[in-house]
Amino acid sequence: MPHNSKKDINYAKAIAIRYLSHAPRSTKEVELKLKGKDVTGDTLEETIRYLIDRGYLNDELFAKNWISSKIKSRLWGKNRIIQGLKQKGISSEIIKEALDNSEVETTEFNTADIALKKWLKTQKKHLLGIQNSKPMTQKAFRHLKNKGFSTSAIITAIKKYDGEFEIYEGQ
Repeated sequence: MPHNSKKDINYAKAIAIRYLSHAPRSTKEVELKLKGKDVTGDTLEETIRYLIDRGYLNDELFAKNWISSKIKSRLWGKNRIIQGLKQKGISSEIIKEALDNSEVETTEFNTADIALKKWLKTQKKHLLGIQNSKPMTQKAFRHLKNKGFSTSAIITAIKKYDGEFEIYEGQ
């Protein structure tokens, strides 16, 4: 095992702290960044341990804040949030715990409703030529499914705005 110099460890810490200064990151993201800078082995482990001990890295807090952010700013549903957290290297246990402690379940129907309303505004020009509401309903369903909403939340939102589909077709 190669001896890790204090210089190597300080270099790794500096890279990680600079990377974390731009935005919150998961442990996996920081590990990948350090590996990309040729930081490996004991130096990598010691740097990650240092960051966790000092509170710079906390996957539980990261997941909680990331969920809240994606619901509010991106209007994402539960499935898309789960997929995003997995891509960031968050464990299934942490994801489940963060979702259980979040408002995802209670806000999914409201968020789907807001996302559909926003989508309808942007699609108004493109939907004038549609002769029946089935293609528009299918487009709306696909859009919300891609945002990660459950089928029940999508159907509820579409039923609420069903009259909107007909209004746009009649113009």
